[in-house]
Amino acid sequence: MPLSEIYIHGEVKKALLASLAMGKLANSLLFFGQDELGMKKTALVLSQALNCERMENDACGECSSCRAIIKNNFPDVIILGLKEDDDRKTLGIDFVREVRPLALMKPMVGKNRVFIFEEAERMSIEAANALLKILEEPPFYTYFILITTNPDLIPATIRSRCRPFIFKAINPEIIVGELISKGYEPGKARLMALLAQGSLERALTMDWERIITQRQKAWQFFQSMITEDNFFLIDPLTSSKSLDFKRDLEMIMRHFLTFFRDLLLLEENGDENLLLNPDLTDEMKGLKLQVTPEFCLKGIELSQEILSGLERNLNAKLLGLYFYVQMRRKK
Repeated sequence: MPLSEIYIHGEVKKALLASLAMGKLANSLLFFGQDELGMKKTALVLSQALNCERMENDACGECSSCRAIIKNNFPDVIILGLKEDDDRKTLGIDFVREVRPLALMKPMVGKNRVFIFEEAERMSIEAANALLKILEEPPFYTYFILITTNPDLIPATIRSRCRPFIFKAINPEIIVGELISKGYEPGKARLMALLAQGSLERALTMDWERIITQRQKAWQFFQSMITEDNFFLIDPLTSSKSLDFKRDLEMIMRHFLTFFRDLLLLEENGDENLLLNPDLTDEMKGLKLQVTPEFCLKGIELSQEILSGLERNLNAKLLGLYFYVQMRRKK
């Protein structure tokens, strides 16, 4: 798919296409924002545009180079990052030491060599300093794309040598419209748009069956929080088989947002067609008698506060404890 046709943030797309057309694309780029999947897709399509066999300043998406890049099978486009099952917390200097000789070599089969650093904020100080030496004088055929949701964690010396592109969150209503145009039911589209965190790419790649399973787990927690005097959210999360407490807490908070919103809608006798969880309507009406609009508003505010803290990499268990204490005070 050409860069000109993919659904990404308009200002980013316009700037990238203009730079390609003028032959003035910076060799070092910093993609930052919350739309991580959108940034990754844009980085891959830009890599295609830099190596396309048919088009000069964009990607055709169909030539052998474009197809190989999107399948991560192109020797001149190298993606660096930690795997989900990697015990290491940072990208060490060894990663960058491997990059330097490759960056100086001419491309093997393509026009340009592209290095894509996922979660660039996880580079160690030593790795960042080593990368800085390469960024200062890169060969004209070598490009670096750094992707991050936390640009403030990247050293200023690195940021100053990269052209920044901000990927702002896409309006949920736009995402809803796109999903409905692709055949999704309005209720399902609204829920997916809210869970997508401003990313159309995330919405389009969501596993609906997995969402339903996760939501059911979150709903059980939510009901217990309201109906049980001694329910402690951290206990069931800590005792679960999952090894990622932060990810689980984030998932729960995003579903809690939808529950609090729906309860508030029911409390205010709003239009039930706007419920994000219409299949839970009867159960929510049963909980409605035990909460107040003020409780729901506080829950929405606290859930957003916890999600913001998780984005800033604050301690997840402390955030979970804070949420519990604050909600118990309001009950």
